[in-house]
Amino acid sequence: MPPASGRRRLPLSERREEILKAATELIASAGFNGVPLEAFAAACGMTKAGMLHHFPSKDALLIAVLERRDELDLTTVAGTLEPAPDPASARALMTAFVQRNLTQRSILRLYAVLAAEALNRDHPAHGYFQQRLNDGRAMLQHYLLAWHPRPDLAAVELISFLDGLQLHWLGDDRIDFLAQWELFADRFFTT
Repeated sequence: MPPASGRRRLPLSERREEILKAATELIASAGFNGVPLEAFAAACGMTKAGMLHHFPSKDALLIAVLERRDELDLTTVAGTLEPAPDPASARALMTAFVQRNLTQRSILRLYAVLAAEALNRDHPAHGYFQQRLNDGRAMLQHYLLAWHPRPDLAAVELISFLDGLQLHWLGDDRIDFLAQWELFADRFFTT
């Protein structure tokens, strides 16, 4: 007998991926606080109880969405990450990340919205964003900026530039993101 009301059975991994994709889009368009758990479930043709079977809370779903984005970015662009031996290699890897991000406007919007919401220490993703920022700086220092005389300061500068440019681009898609990146990179990736 087929499942009632259009629901369909999927293998656990497929259902989880479907939920994460739908949740990513909903959060990107309405923010985390603007979407009730029932809406996430409905977007996947599930009940709230069914959703809670896969993710024990709305907070757990949010963290899974964020972790999925990080995993996709690393595997798609970096593959096996090894330290960049020089500024040109580091620039090439960062340009690949920038180009990937340009194809993911909704994901960038999701990140921007959640990062702002998570400035509140009570937000469920506050710890995630703090850890991600610390890990991101450490990763940049070790893998991309070891050639730089001050990799610690350079990591903050690089993250700050990209986050700021993304916010401007999300607000005004007439901005030539890639041209702005290249102009910055011409100055930044020098010895």
